[in-house]
Parts: sequence; C-alpha cells; structure tokens
Amino acid sequence: MAQFDDSPDPELGEACNRLAAWVEPLPEGQMIDPASGLTERDLAMILRRLHATREYSPSKIATVDEAEGRYGRPSVPVTKKGPWA
Repeated sequence: MAQFDDSPDPELGEACNRLAAWVEPLPEGQMIDPASGLTERDLAMILRRLHATREYSPSKIATVDEAEGRYGRPSVPVTKKGPWA
C-alpha cells in the first residue's frame, strides 16, 4: 500500500502508515469486527481513498471583499429581490 509520508498533516500521515502496515498482512476480506461487519476490504478502501485525497487540504473561505476581488461584480445586474427583501 502507498505511503502517506507526503501528507500535509504529518500526524494523520503517520497514523495512516501505521494502519496500512497493520492491514497489509491481513488476508483479503478478513473480518475485523463481526458486530459492525468491518472487513479488511473496508479498511483498504478507506486507506486508498485517503491516499488519493491526501494532498487536498481544507480551503480557506473567502471574505466578501476577497471573493469580489477574485470574480468581480456580476455582469448582469440583479433586478429582482426575493420575498425576504
């Protein structure tokens, strides 16, 4: 399984590496927790998805001024207001 060493969150990357090291030697499809139905396949799928998305970090929410600076004003004037206006 791929390593998580380049994860933007080093603590999460290390935890994922430990989990991957634990999951890899398990037989495919082995039941991990019978009560929940959690299997080796579930953990492998979760780790693959985390590895694929490890580079994405939460994006900053722009303020109104920042958004206007990025996108400018609408090219079509807003003429109708909602019932709450």
